[in-house]
Order: sequence, then C-alpha cells, then structure tokens
Amino acid sequence: MKVSIIIRTKNEAKRLSEVLDRLVAQTERDFEVIIVDSGSSDKTLDIARSFQDKLRVIIFEISPDTFTYPAACNFGALRAKGKYLLYISGHSIPINKHWLEAGLGNFTSEKVAGVYGDIRPSADATIFEWLYYLPGFFTRRIMASRRIMGILANTNSIIRRELWVQHHFDETYAEGGEDGEWAYYFIKKGYEIIKDPGFTVFHSHHLGLIGLVRQYRHWRKVADKFARQYHVK
Repeated sequence: MKVSIIIRTKNEAKRLSEVLDRLVAQTERDFEVIIVDSGSSDKTLDIARSFQDKLRVIIFEISPDTFTYPAACNFGALRAKGKYLLYISGHSIPINKHWLEAGLGNFTSEKVAGVYGDIRPSADATIFEWLYYLPGFFTRRIMASRRIMGILANTNSIIRRELWVQHHFDETYAEGGEDGEWAYYFIKKGYEIIKDPGFTVFHSHHLGLIGLVRQYRHWRKVADKFARQYHVK
C-alpha cells in the first residue's frame, strides 16, 4: 500500500463527511484511512463507518485522558501499512481531487523526508482568519531549511514511514510542535522538507482576533523551542 491517511478526530461531525468525500474523489487511490478518535460524543464515528463501503477506513478509539497530538500521530503510524504516512485533522478539507497526487509527486528524490501544504480558510471562517491566511494564496513551492512557523504541520503533511521508524514524533511536545521537531531532526541530517501549494487544505477554528493572537504566540513559542533544540536560525 502506498499511503496511510491518519486522521485525528474528536467531535468532528460537522466536517468529517466533507473530508472523506474529498478523499473518495482523489485521483490517487492506493491508500487506507486510519481514524484515531479520542472520545467523540457526536456522530463522528457513525460518519466514519458510513464510508467503509467507499474507502478502506479503519477506526481506533483511544482514551481522551491519554491523548496528545504526538501520541495520536504515533499511535496511527504504528498501525499503518502505507509507505507514506499522511496526517490531516478531521476538519482539514483537501483542496481538490489532485491533492494527494500533488503531495506524493514531491517524493521523486530520496532526499525529501516530508511534504506539507498551505492552509486556506474554510467557507465559514472569520474575517480575521481570512486575513491571517491570505498570504497562503500566493505561496510558491519552497524547500524549507530555516526556522519557519508551521513547518510540516500535521494539519496536512506527508512523511516517509521508513524515516518515522527511525525517529518517532517526540511525545514531549504534548501541546503540539512534534511535526516541526521531526522536520528539523531530518533537515539536520541532510533531508529536505517541501511546502507545495498543490497540497493545500481548507481549515479553520473560527477564531476571532484575540484567539488568533493567542494561537500565534503559542506556535511562535513552540517554533522557538525546536529552533533552539536544533540550532536553526
């Protein structure tokens, strides 16, 4: 199998059908979907099960008490069969039917460890989120080698499973940032991390101005942590 798509969920009933519908439509079809759910109380799991006749959907339930972002990512990877591990959240909607094909197209070189894409606001995002994510509409394909906030964000990312076996997501980054730490671990070993606009998703948390400022400060603090860890400028 080529790809294992690992989706972390908790009460994602609002968007999950749209996410899975977009996966059904992908031009690249050699993939499985692994749902790692941490205590949904809405229709999330019912929706996931309803797609099992259209996709290879495997559902795992973990205790909310044990959930952290990196732990859920590692949990899914341990059960994956694909050559590549693809991470999206339960409300990250692939931009089009070529999304998966576009992301995988970056792995022609063995030096590429991971790929990630831009974030565009969902249709019901706040005006502040539209302004915050506006630069993503103009991003070109880049190779990341310096400190970048959001590098390899597991909102939408693909990594080589063989490299994950060598270095799992660091579970000390319990509140997020395990993706950036993983990226710089391999950059320091001579690998490349690619940002590809063709691998974009629609995603938002319906945050106002204060919420976005708090989010920015949090992720800036996380980025500073792994930058210091790997001496990235």
